[in-house]
Amino acid sequence: MKRQIIIAAIALLFCGTAMAQHSETNNLFYHTFRTPQSGDLNAAFFPNKNTFYLRLPGLGLQFGSPVSLSDIVRNQGDTLTVIDLNKALDALRDNNRIHFDADINLLGFGLKIHNTFVTFNTRIVTNFNLGLPVSIIDAVSHGNVDANGNAIGEVDILNGDILNTTMYGEIALGGGHRFEPLGLTVGARVKYLWGILNVQSDNTRAVLNTSDNFETIDVDLYYQFQASSIASFDTNGKMTSSVGDMLNIFNGNRGFSFDIGAKYDMGPFSFSLGINDLSAGIHWHKNVSTVTPRDGHVLLSFSGEDATSMLHGGKLNTDSLVAYYQDLFKGIRPATGEASDYWYSIPTKINLGANYNFAKMLRVGLLFHGQFDRGLLSKGNRFKHDLGNNITNTFRFNTTLSVGANIFNWLEVTAGNSFVYDGNHFDAINPGVGIVFTPATIFQIYLIGDYVSSIYLVEAQSFSFKIGLNLLFGNGGASRILQN
Repeated sequence: MKRQIIIAAIALLFCGTAMAQHSETNNLFYHTFRTPQSGDLNAAFFPNKNTFYLRLPGLGLQFGSPVSLSDIVRNQGDTLTVIDLNKALDALRDNNRIHFDADINLLGFGLKIHNTFVTFNTRIVTNFNLGLPVSIIDAVSHGNVDANGNAIGEVDILNGDILNTTMYGEIALGGGHRFEPLGLTVGARVKYLWGILNVQSDNTRAVLNTSDNFETIDVDLYYQFQASSIASFDTNGKMTSSVGDMLNIFNGNRGFSFDIGAKYDMGPFSFSLGINDLSAGIHWHKNVSTVTPRDGHVLLSFSGEDATSMLHGGKLNTDSLVAYYQDLFKGIRPATGEASDYWYSIPTKINLGANYNFAKMLRVGLLFHGQFDRGLLSKGNRFKHDLGNNITNTFRFNTTLSVGANIFNWLEVTAGNSFVYDGNHFDAINPGVGIVFTPATIFQIYLIGDYVSSIYLVEAQSFSFKIGLNLLFGNGGASRILQN
């Protein structure tokens, strides 16, 4: 029966590769031997051979792009490098989002008394998501003609959600308990979220119209951005908030989220489940504003420009050139107005793991990671079922196979590979590697690079990197036996 359970669990983890999308996360921490950072992925994890740890400042970066350098440029012959626009467009049509996340750990600690542990941590998180305007590149590449060469009078050059960025602080308090006779550990964590900045594009559209004789080109543009931050500004752009007001974490944009986790040990096997950031997100109500065109929408008309009017005596007439661009951009002047409060979600993560320990020094692990992003949840008195296309719902996941070894009692090395299917293409090569030094029993340095989408730099579309310091106290800070 045990063997059937094990086989079923491993099969379930591999099923995740059939539907995965690119997910910028650092999975190698999950099965490390003794880093406290593994607890960030599962609230039931704690370095059991240490009675106390101190997390010092650390930095994590994650990046994902729909195109790589090799999708944009290619070599032609021995010396010529050319831009391959068609190849880049093909890649962008499947996915046109750029993701950039930064995680700055400030200070944290953990305390274990017998089979019960308590954890505390503080950090700053930044998420940046940019949609590349594929339609603009298409219009430049193909003009206003269809596949059959027929003229198109109206060309959609920009449409949809192009920008979402969030910065927030997090204060996390957690705890857990190991039920020794059962081999079961459970944990939970509550997080206070302090919103620093949120900017999102609610609706952006630009339509290009050409006249029948192609003598004029009109662009009809509309944009709408919503923003909230801890800082307030007057109409002249001067900041009016005091430093004390901006640093008051309990009087601003705020929210709560919750983590739950469990781990079950069955001989050399271990199975675990962690669900992080169960939450309605952050309630943004401080200094909320919208930015829209001053005249409701922007209508730009181009009918060509006589180049001779910009030249005088063989020299460029800068006054004429400046006037031309002033007229060109006059219509897109923004107007800022107050807006209603809103809720914006923090992505919910699911981590389902299994590992096998060899001789208490070598560990093979398998991890399914999923991430669900609900985006904008409510806006003023309107809730998500009324917002239509303003809601961003995405679910991306992958499966990571990893191996970790305590080579010496002061050195741990871990390596892994993530299997990804983004809905269009299967990607089997996404390697990662990490090193954990504990040279002086209590002093620990970790460097982990994960989810590099290609071993060739010019083909890489994503990566994750973390570096930081820990201090470990208690018995076994540098022991070679398993820690989690």
